[in-house]
Amino acid sequence: MPTDHDRPPRSSDIGSGSGSVRLERRVARGIAVLVPSFGLIGVIVMLSSDGPVGPVAVVTCTAVLLSTIPVGAWWWLRSVDASHMPGWFVIYADVGVSVMLLTFADRDLALYGAALFSVIGTYIAYFSRRTVLKFHTAFVNAVILLLAVLAVMEQPDDPASIIARALVTVLVVNSVLAFRAVIQRQLDLANTDSLTGLLNRRGLELRLDRMMGRLAETQSVALLVVDLDRFKRVNDTYGHAMGDRVLRRTARRLTAATGERPCVARTGGEEFTIAVPVGDDPADHLADDIRDAVHDADDDVPVTVSVGVAVLGVDRWRTAVSSYGAAELVHNVLLDADAAMYESKHAGGNRTTVYAGD
Repeated sequence: MPTDHDRPPRSSDIGSGSGSVRLERRVARGIAVLVPSFGLIGVIVMLSSDGPVGPVAVVTCTAVLLSTIPVGAWWWLRSVDASHMPGWFVIYADVGVSVMLLTFADRDLALYGAALFSVIGTYIAYFSRRTVLKFHTAFVNAVILLLAVLAVMEQPDDPASIIARALVTVLVVNSVLAFRAVIQRQLDLANTDSLTGLLNRRGLELRLDRMMGRLAETQSVALLVVDLDRFKRVNDTYGHAMGDRVLRRTARRLTAATGERPCVARTGGEEFTIAVPVGDDPADHLADDIRDAVHDADDDVPVTVSVGVAVLGVDRWRTAVSSYGAAELVHNVLLDADAAMYESKHAGGNRTTVYAGD
């Protein structure tokens, strides 16, 4: 195994995940543009003879179309911290499109228009949970079925044609499920360290970004850099296969020691980085517990670790987010934790140091 415990992290090492975060934000802005675009399509339909008929339908559609403006603006503003699609937005999108489709005078056009649900589903597949995608899929299939039944009732002469169009729409909409599986697999490969199964540096930054977004402004997150002491000696004495075993064992113990939803990453040859919300227990106590969890004198190859800790406040992070400086802030705090880890190493190893500032 190559080792790099003497090398401080470079900005290029830490910036790969931030690039993915920026990509997420650009996609979020795409959603912000997409929402009023749906509204524009609705306006064109309303001006056609196939659009809503009757004052109630027209008023209802107008209300839905006007709502796309503030919702699109909300998504644009929220894009600086876009990590998931909230449940209410999914309901709004599904119900809004359904209302429009059910008021169309031409049921054939409504069935074609139902393909818009697949666009919504594609975004849900990335920005939301699987349970939300399941709800969306079940709801959309029910709407398509209702549209098909109404079309058959109004045009009983050619039910086969209507059923065929409905089935095509169902296939298009449900293809999102396969799309999500592909996305998830690619994300797992891109964000995971192949040896230990932990997050890699890119995965760490994405998970940390989402963790910070969920916490209250008064909370903080401890960033811990954990480095195996004298790991080169393990490789030189016992071979790289044993070194790999030690790394995998360390990964399991770090994960077990950090709670139910750990954010643990392998960020170097024998270096691990952990992000944990700080509660009542001080960060140094948490770091000592993690350090003790790794060492076991009865192991065939016992190892110790040096730990460096730096604390990042959520309020400070959100201020940086608003000025597009969150990636740089996280990078600097990780450098602080790394510097503290080197202090532990220079003091003999197997100890914890909390970064105290310059």
